Order: sequence, then structure tokens, then C-alpha cells
Amino acid sequence: MPSAMKLFFRLSLLLLLMACNDQYVEPLVFGAVTWPGYDPAYVARELGYLKEEQVHLAEFTNTTEVLRAFRNGQLHVAGLTLDEALSLRSSVPDLQIFLVADFSNGADVLMVRRGINNLGQLRGKRIGVETTALGAYYLSLILREANLSSKDVHIVLLPLDEQVRAFRAGSIDAAVTFASAQEQMAQAGAAVLFDSSRVPGKIVDTLVVRAADVGAQKVHLQEFVGAWFRALGVIRQNRALAYPIMARHEQLSEAQLEATMRGLQLLDRQKNIRQFSGNPSALFSVSQDIQRILKENGLTAGSDDLSLLINPHVIEEIDLD
Repeated sequence: MPSAMKLFFRLSLLLLLMACNDQYVEPLVFGAVTWPGYDPAYVARELGYLKEEQVHLAEFTNTTEVLRAFRNGQLHVAGLTLDEALSLRSSVPDLQIFLVADFSNGADVLMVRRGINNLGQLRGKRIGVETTALGAYYLSLILREANLSSKDVHIVLLPLDEQVRAFRAGSIDAAVTFASAQEQMAQAGAAVLFDSSRVPGKIVDTLVVRAADVGAQKVHLQEFVGAWFRALGVIRQNRALAYPIMARHEQLSEAQLEATMRGLQLLDRQKNIRQFSGNPSALFSVSQDIQRILKENGLTAGSDDLSLLINPHVIEEIDLD
């Protein structure tokens, strides 16, 4: 081959490789804590609906790690409660919610000492609650139902793992807690007085993304969301296939998983679209409510302007056929 031809061939090959590199997009990385509401991603991986070269799944032991990883740009998509998403906007102002994973439908509970038989009897009582936006928000919903204010009760800030001990010691009369701790609280003599099924659509788990990544990761994001909803269909229609996968991932028995799932409502694509629809949308209204409570409780929150928070286009544009 003449030298000129060799040079032309090499230049052409180099240009082709450069063009291929320009088109290369790093895999989308999704991360969340272990929680059944986020399990469609892991069911999708197990069933082969996700391509490893397009989507990677990262698992975390606590929410602090998830927040740090998303803040540092190590995650493109994160599973967060709505209050966590709102709080994170103070350091990630272009954060957007593009999917509602689930509603708590009984998984969040208020457990009380026996003898407290109605919400009105909470007046003057000591209520243990976590020092989180979700804890403050859920307690505010309970007090609203009771026609009480925070001034009518004694709020005791307690991590979840200290609530049972405080209840046994008589330091608190009630606790805002979760289904995972319900059995321990019951063994300590507590009973459920209120659960999140009485405030439907208010306790929300979401998936979030940076606005910049909606475009940069468009193909992989669509692959991820399509696989998510496909796996959700399996969870709903074929428990015998999906629940063993979920139980292994959650490190629960299938009976424990089923008990937790009874307190959750996982949202399919159509229910997501309804949450994003309207002016204001249901999701926007709940976000405003939580934003107000974050401010009132002195918890970290981003701008009060929520106009760019919700992005309905990702799920609207997905082709599930």
C-alpha cells in the first residue's frame, strides 16, 4: 500500500475512533438504600431487563451515603424520600423528581402506650420522633388529624433504634416509627393508633436526577425507566417469581416482605402520570406542604421556588411496547 494511502487509512481510522468516543456515554448509575419501594430496579437486573453497559446499580446501607454520592456526582439517579429530595436541593439546585416509586400506605405508624385510645389523648404526652424531615412531616400530619399543634405535645427527638428502649423505660408515651420496628414496639407493650393509610399520597418515595443528566443520559435513563416498569409488572402479577428476589435483596423472609408490602403502594406508569398531572399537580402540592414544614422546623431546604422540581417528561416519553 502506498505511503499516502497508508496515511489516509490511519487518519480515517483515527477519525472513526474519535467519533465513536464522542458518542460514548458512561453507564447510568442508580443508588438507593435497601427498601422494597426501590426493588423494581433490582428485580429488573435479576431478570435481565437491564444491560450492564447501560445501567449500573449501587447499594447503600444508609441514606447519608446516598445523599453524599448523589451530591458528589457519583450517582445519576437516586432513590430518596420526597423530604430528602427537597432538602438536597440546597446543594443540588437542579435536582428534579421524575418518578414516584411508592406511597406509604400503612408502613409508617404512630405507636402509643395502652390507655391512649384516640388522637386527642396525645395532648400533653411525650412523643418520640426521629430528627429527620420525614419524622417532622409525619408528626405534623398526625397532629393535624388530632386538631393539635406541636405546642400541645412534648416532642422527644430520638433515633429510630432508641425508641423501643425509651418506651420501655417510660421516657416516651408514643413514637412515630415504621413497620420494620412495629413488632419490637408491640412486644414492649405499644399499640398502633395511627398509620399512613389515613393520609394517602402524603409519604412518598421518589427517584431524582440532575436536570443536566436528563439530556446527557437520555438513552440510558429511558432504558432504566422502561426496565423499572417492566419489573414492577412482574412484582404485581407474578409474586412467586419476584418476591424471592426482593426478599433476598432486602434480607427478609418472604413473610416479612409480604407484611412490609401490605403497607406500600407501588406506582405504575399511569399512576405516575396522574401524580404529575394537573395545575398544581398532586405531587407539587405535597412538595409545597413538606417544604413549608422543613422551613418551620429549621431543617435544610433549598429555594422555595419549586417550579422546576418536577419533570414529567421522562415517564411520558417512555415506550413500554
